[in-house]
Amino acid sequence: MALTFPDDVPTLTDGEITLRVHTLSDVDDVVVQCTDPESIRWTTVPVPYQRADAVGFVNEIVPSGWLTGKDLNFAIEAPHADGTRRFSGSIALRPMEAGVAELAFGLHPGVRGRGVCSRAVKLILDWGFSRPDIELIVWYAHVGNWASWRVAWANGFSYDGKVAKFLLQRGERHDAWCGSLRADDTREPKHEWHVPPTVETGRLRLRPHADADSHRFVEMMTDERSRHFGGRYSWLNDMPPVEKVLLRPLEADARGERFDWTIADRATDELIGHIQLFNLGGLDKTAAEIGYAVHPDARGKGVLTEALRALVECSFTDRKKGGLGLRRLSLGTAASNTASRHGAEKAGFTHVASLPESFPTGAAGFEDEVVYALVNPNWTELSTADRVVHR
Repeated sequence: MALTFPDDVPTLTDGEITLRVHTLSDVDDVVVQCTDPESIRWTTVPVPYQRADAVGFVNEIVPSGWLTGKDLNFAIEAPHADGTRRFSGSIALRPMEAGVAELAFGLHPGVRGRGVCSRAVKLILDWGFSRPDIELIVWYAHVGNWASWRVAWANGFSYDGKVAKFLLQRGERHDAWCGSLRADDTREPKHEWHVPPTVETGRLRLRPHADADSHRFVEMMTDERSRHFGGRYSWLNDMPPVEKVLLRPLEADARGERFDWTIADRATDELIGHIQLFNLGGLDKTAAEIGYAVHPDARGKGVLTEALRALVECSFTDRKKGGLGLRRLSLGTAASNTASRHGAEKAGFTHVASLPESFPTGAAGFEDEVVYALVNPNWTELSTADRVVHR
């Protein structure tokens, strides 16, 4: 589709957020955005970034993209904290072949965390899908760029998986998350995004994982006892680097498959364990299974029992009151794992079954698995309309 610049650049607005043509008055804010650490971390902006780069972006790169039809780049205009409306980022559709376009965006640090990017994406999607040459829009982000994934998720993009070494940035290749949206897709999130609610007891805090937990998480999971009773998952035997070790649980939470908590010491906020809910999307969506581990230096102190009781209360509390509204919880452990069994029983769970030679232990062994369960005595069926997307 042949275009002229700037005449063929439309102005798109929802009344507060506006997408428009870039101008030289944006240059100073472009520099602020492109020298921001988050922009440097997740995008391909040149490093170092000079004012001349911003001028070249506005005067040469953006016009060229429109004239060739390969990079349809808008300036995002939105109110900043001081009340002024000015440049707040850039967002683009990059048409490819066969009706496919890539979505790309970056936000000025002064407007992050206020929903500006999500609204800008909605505007450009509406416009893009009104064009006859765009039927499918794809999105890519560096693994770890949670803000980008949340924006795509909030606008209805599916999560299509992870591609190793897909994105090139300053001569180095990085793993990428990928997603897609078709013109006839709904714009609602395709799945829940689980953010575990923080729960506190007298001495514990159950909270979402944080980067600072990584080292102690690795210590906990590579401990001899954890390895013996932790199954033989390939992830445990070939654990990722420390800085990436929490990606797996965090990604599962973002896909709506699990809830993962750090069990932290309430006084120091230091990780002393991990607890999770999984198998949430099976035949019975009112039930979940529990998995857990306790750091070696916190064992024998009742941490597991206290954490399980807190998790039960959160899980059995109605969604409308901030809980998860579940009907039934269960857990399985090796018959010889007396510490795990004691913690479950002290927390009110009942031994309901034994499965012969079902639980993998050590490097190659199996032993009986004991199954414990607890049913919510106050549970009443919630309609589909009452389901909450945890954000």
